[in-house]
Amino acid sequence: MINNHQPIAILGGMGPDASARLYQLMIELSRSEFGAVENHQYPEIVIDSVPVPEFFSNTQKAEEAKLMLKDRVRKLNYLQPGCFSLACNTAHTILMDLELETLVPFVSIPEEVSREVKQKEYKRVGLLASPTTIFAGIYQAELSDKNIEVVLPDNGYIEELGEIIGQIVGGEFKQSKTSLLKIANSLKKKKVEALILGCTELPLVFPKNYSLPILNTLEILGRALLKRYYRKEEI
Repeated sequence: MINNHQPIAILGGMGPDASARLYQLMIELSRSEFGAVENHQYPEIVIDSVPVPEFFSNTQKAEEAKLMLKDRVRKLNYLQPGCFSLACNTAHTILMDLELETLVPFVSIPEEVSREVKQKEYKRVGLLASPTTIFAGIYQAELSDKNIEVVLPDNGYIEELGEIIGQIVGGEFKQSKTSLLKIANSLKKKKVEALILGCTELPLVFPKNYSLPILNTLEILGRALLKRYYRKEEI
């Protein structure tokens, strides 16, 4: 049996640990939810780990990052992927610019998270994300259309989230976990029903047994990409 599915193209490297975990997670989900057993049954995944400058808290670097990512989209077009995705929530702030470089659809993390929040019937969710993602309002816009309230951390904590994400990118997991839990607990006190881990670095350190439901954007993205791959679902 020949696998005739079109490949999944992922722009990653933002940061690299998150992209590596996404790939691993997609292989695990291929087995557990899509029945992959033999080698040819696993998805064809192309990950371009792009070393963009840090722009999750420094928006001055966004233009340089955008130019690099637009270039990679143009190059990946030659592989004729079935879909593109970004293994980074913050990069979705420039998604519209990237979509201009291809006719291939992007699977959007905020859109997929929004669907899941709606499906679970949450009305008030907390957002843990980079300063750039929070201030760009991509989750607020997506969820407000569905009458879902997004609760943000206090301003001081937003800046601290940028530092935490930088620590995770640098491989400092223990201290970042402690700081992240402090901010999560502050949102819990605001009576949210669930927490969105709106940065793909955060699931690398966030505990799986937290006292509130967690919307893991890495897992949500991985599952959405596989549904598209195996079932040819429309975006």
